[in-house]
Amino acid sequence: MLLIGKQPAEQLYEGMDRRIQLAPSVPGLFALYDPDDKPAGWYLRSIQRAGASHGIPVYARSFSEGVQRPREPLGGMIVLSKTPEPIPIPDELDVDGTGANSFSVLYKGGLKDYPRTTPCTAEACVRLLDYYGVPVSGRHAVILGRSLTVGRPLAMLLLDRNATVTLCHSKTINLPEICRQADILVCATGREGLVGRDCVRPGQTLINVGGDAVEEEVEPVVENLCPFKGGVGALTSAILLKHVTDILP
Repeated sequence: MLLIGKQPAEQLYEGMDRRIQLAPSVPGLFALYDPDDKPAGWYLRSIQRAGASHGIPVYARSFSEGVQRPREPLGGMIVLSKTPEPIPIPDELDVDGTGANSFSVLYKGGLKDYPRTTPCTAEACVRLLDYYGVPVSGRHAVILGRSLTVGRPLAMLLLDRNATVTLCHSKTINLPEICRQADILVCATGREGLVGRDCVRPGQTLINVGGDAVEEEVEPVVENLCPFKGGVGALTSAILLKHVTDILP
């Protein structure tokens, strides 16, 4: 079965739309971005389209324009860049779990209700599994990638749901063998072609977050596939905007 992000995203938007219609004003999202970062640009345009469709303002500003926040009411702030110099985000505007306080909450556990500081892509992976009824408790989840935005927070979210988690990275030995042991395999390194036929077995659920999996090789084998296109990305944008509007009554 294909696990598509559009359906669970629409479910989230329905709840948001009802709250937005009752609100006297809607807080916006402030997005700082690097115009030379193409993936960041794709994500920003996805957020802008979704925000425009649901009446949520998105104020985008490139680094060259400065980092000063707009005067309009804000419900969140994100930084879309791989710049080594961190840009501090106030705790009340942290909607993607990048602040120190958010890390503290994440690694203490207890995130089953998804606080608005939960990293959005990691949350999208778990919501996708929940929506399609893929069992997590007691299952072995193997995550490829140890980033602070996907791999590490996703490990915490899955541990909170009683999964047994193995976190792999570029130095992992015997990677195909470990991947085949997984009940749930999450590919999030961004290394195209890393996961092929030799890494999967029947009965698995594979979430291709970073485009690592060769989908024409793995789809005939695994039980469930969340594809790179049309998968987690659409749900991630919905979750981000939900976090922004979670301050509404």
